[in-house]
Amino acid sequence: MNSPIHRLTPVDMINLYAESPSAPARVGAIAVLDGHLLVGPVGGLHLDAIRRTLDRRLRRVPRLRQVIHRGGRFSGRPVWADDPAFRIERHVRQLRLLRGDNLNDLAMRLVVQPFDPAHPPWRMWFITGMPDHRVGLVFAMHHVVADGVTTVRLFGALTDATAEDTIGAMIARPQPPPSWRALVRDNLGAKFAAVRRWHRPDLAGWDSLRTIRNAPRTSLNLPVGPRRRIETVTVDLAAAKQAAHDHGGRVNDLVLALAAGGLRALLAARSERVDGIRLHVSVAQSLRGADELDGPGNRSGGFAVRLPLDADPHVRLRKIVRESAAARRIQPPTTGNSLLVGLSRLGLLRFFSRRQKMINVVESNVAGPAAALRLMGAPILEVVPVGTLVGNLTIGFLALSYAGRLTVAVQVDADRYPDLPALLTAMHRECATLMPSTPPRTEPIPAELTAQR
Repeated sequence: MNSPIHRLTPVDMINLYAESPSAPARVGAIAVLDGHLLVGPVGGLHLDAIRRTLDRRLRRVPRLRQVIHRGGRFSGRPVWADDPAFRIERHVRQLRLLRGDNLNDLAMRLVVQPFDPAHPPWRMWFITGMPDHRVGLVFAMHHVVADGVTTVRLFGALTDATAEDTIGAMIARPQPPPSWRALVRDNLGAKFAAVRRWHRPDLAGWDSLRTIRNAPRTSLNLPVGPRRRIETVTVDLAAAKQAAHDHGGRVNDLVLALAAGGLRALLAARSERVDGIRLHVSVAQSLRGADELDGPGNRSGGFAVRLPLDADPHVRLRKIVRESAAARRIQPPTTGNSLLVGLSRLGLLRFFSRRQKMINVVESNVAGPAAALRLMGAPILEVVPVGTLVGNLTIGFLALSYAGRLTVAVQVDADRYPDLPALLTAMHRECATLMPSTPPRTEPIPAELTAQR
């Protein structure tokens, strides 16, 4: 009997083809936990107990026990297959935060580390040595495993949010990958079915790309290097919703407005033009239905928003509300995927992504759990999303709501943004203007306290 065949989708393949050794495709999260229940009286992490718990919970997410299997000639796209030698110790590790280092910087060094292709492409590090009995957690996966929504769901499945499985239940025996003959037969069947389903492409979707084909030329678009930096701006979620609604928009419009304010200050500090231009921002959009939220892989598309850089935050936000609504109405969310899939099949995706002139910035916004999660009883105090920078897109804004707060992570190529503080200061100032009742922290955070944010 042949094993079931679970192929990587064409959208999954984009994340394999677009990455490079200096710009790996990664998604994940950085979290801070109250570590009283995870650390012993002498400060040692209960690593063995953590590993046993997570190993048991992986039954909820079998994809994290699987590897990418390439079947050979004529077998079609790679498939997911069980790792016959899976060991939780390879994936769940412990590190100590060194004096003078901070959690975010350490996390950025960890998430870009290469994965062993013989084993599932994910890792989790527990970070000790933080103040006030805090424990850091860095969770990294290859982007082929999950999109933003799935990353949050996978992370949640490993916490205490779901009822604990029966302790004595056995993990299913790993199955061998499908045979070459089965893969070829399945591949041919899929191709014949695709021919029967063929329909004329939606030219309206392609026409929408013409409106964004010439993004402004700025210093934001340069080849992405190997080093990363991530900083955050966190505000009260209810205040963010109210500010967005007061301007007729959504929370994501507010996130875009904060990003625009920061980018205006950054470009102005670099003596670049800011008045009268509109940056092109790729806004991620989930394509999952209500019954698909727990599915693995990538089911996301997006649309491009022309981002005004007006000096007045209120005027800018109202303009962004209109631009976003128009983009959602006009642009099919799968058009960009169709372009990237086509380039992938031609072997041109990496070449295109390092030279494209359509997009300046990437942005995403994922709704996380409304209530705080726990891991083995330890409260998870905060969660910061981690995303991918590839091609010539050197900056991304990733928003995540969690336990009543909205965190906007600004992730950049570290070597391209020595002036990142100018952007962050402006974003804090924008928050204070648009949400005056709950201003965020505006003073720089000392490095030794960064892990406590």
